[in-house]
Amino acid sequence: MKIASAVSAVLASLAPSVFAQEYQRDIGAGIPAVDYHYGMELDVQRVLYRTDASQRAGVVPVTMVYEDSQGELHKVRFLEWGSHTSNS
Repeated sequence: MKIASAVSAVLASLAPSVFAQEYQRDIGAGIPAVDYHYGMELDVQRVLYRTDASQRAGVVPVTMVYEDSQGELHKVRFLEWGSHTSNS
Protein backbone atom coordinates (compact mmCIF):
# COMPACT_ATOMS: atom_id res chain seq x y z
CA MET A 1 0.00 0.00 0.00
CA LYS A 2 2.86 2.39 0.78
CA ILE A 3 4.42 1.74 -2.64
CA ALA A 4 1.18 2.64 -4.40
CA SER A 5 1.01 5.89 -2.42
CA ALA A 6 4.61 6.73 -3.27
CA VAL A 7 4.10 6.02 -6.98
CA SER A 8 0.91 8.08 -6.96
CA ALA A 9 2.70 11.00 -5.29
CA VAL A 10 5.56 10.91 -7.82
CA LEU A 11 3.16 10.82 -10.78
CA ALA A 12 1.11 13.66 -9.33
CA SER A 13 4.24 15.78 -8.89
CA LEU A 14 5.31 15.21 -12.52
CA ALA A 15 1.94 15.96 -14.10
CA PRO A 16 2.17 19.78 -13.98
CA SER A 17 5.53 19.80 -15.78
CA VAL A 18 4.21 17.52 -18.53
CA PHE A 19 1.19 19.76 -19.08
CA ALA A 20 3.41 22.86 -19.02
CA GLN A 21 5.69 21.40 -21.71
CA GLU A 22 2.71 20.59 -23.94
CA TYR A 23 1.30 24.08 -23.40
CA GLN A 24 4.64 25.70 -24.24
CA ARG A 25 4.94 23.71 -27.47
CA ASP A 26 1.46 24.85 -28.52
CA ILE A 27 2.08 28.54 -27.77
CA GLY A 28 3.53 29.36 -31.18
CA ALA A 29 1.56 26.80 -33.21
CA GLY A 30 -0.10 29.33 -35.53
CA ILE A 31 2.83 31.73 -35.81
CA PRO A 32 5.20 31.44 -38.79
CA ALA A 33 8.86 31.17 -37.77
CA VAL A 34 11.37 33.72 -39.02
CA ASP A 35 15.02 32.71 -39.50
CA TYR A 36 17.33 34.90 -37.45
CA HIS A 37 20.15 36.69 -39.24
CA TYR A 38 23.10 38.53 -37.73
CA GLY A 39 22.18 42.05 -36.67
CA MET A 40 18.44 41.42 -36.66
CA GLU A 41 16.81 43.48 -33.92
CA LEU A 42 14.42 41.60 -31.65
CA ASP A 43 12.04 43.32 -29.25
CA VAL A 44 11.91 40.56 -26.62
CA GLN A 45 9.86 41.44 -23.57
CA ARG A 46 9.28 37.86 -22.38
CA VAL A 47 10.37 34.44 -23.67
CA LEU A 48 7.43 32.01 -23.66
CA TYR A 49 9.10 28.93 -25.14
CA ARG A 50 12.59 27.93 -26.19
CA THR A 51 13.80 24.61 -27.56
CA ASP A 52 15.95 22.76 -25.02
CA ALA A 53 19.35 22.05 -26.60
CA SER A 54 21.03 20.91 -23.38
CA GLN A 55 20.88 17.23 -24.31
CA ARG A 56 22.15 17.69 -27.88
CA ALA A 57 25.72 18.06 -29.11
CA GLY A 58 27.09 20.26 -31.87
CA VAL A 59 25.23 22.99 -33.72
CA VAL A 60 21.48 22.48 -33.41
CA PRO A 61 18.41 24.41 -34.58
CA VAL A 62 16.50 26.19 -31.82
CA THR A 63 13.07 27.83 -31.92
CA MET A 64 12.06 30.59 -29.56
CA VAL A 65 8.57 32.03 -29.11
CA TYR A 66 8.52 35.41 -27.44
CA GLU A 67 6.26 38.32 -26.64
CA ASP A 68 7.36 41.80 -27.70
CA SER A 69 6.81 45.06 -25.79
CA GLN A 70 3.45 45.52 -27.57
CA GLY A 71 2.20 42.10 -26.40
CA GLU A 72 2.45 40.46 -29.85
CA LEU A 73 3.83 36.93 -30.23
CA HIS A 74 6.76 36.11 -32.52
CA LYS A 75 8.67 32.95 -33.38
CA VAL A 76 12.31 32.96 -34.45
CA ARG A 77 14.65 30.13 -35.47
CA PHE A 78 18.40 30.20 -34.96
CA LEU A 79 21.38 27.89 -34.53
CA GLU A 80 22.96 27.23 -31.17
CA TRP A 81 25.80 25.10 -29.90
CA GLY A 82 24.30 22.21 -27.89
CA SER A 83 25.91 21.78 -24.49
CA HIS A 84 25.75 17.96 -24.29
CA THR A 85 29.05 16.13 -24.63
CA SER A 86 29.31 12.45 -25.45
CA ASN A 87 32.13 11.01 -23.35
CA SER A 88 31.13 7.39 -23.80
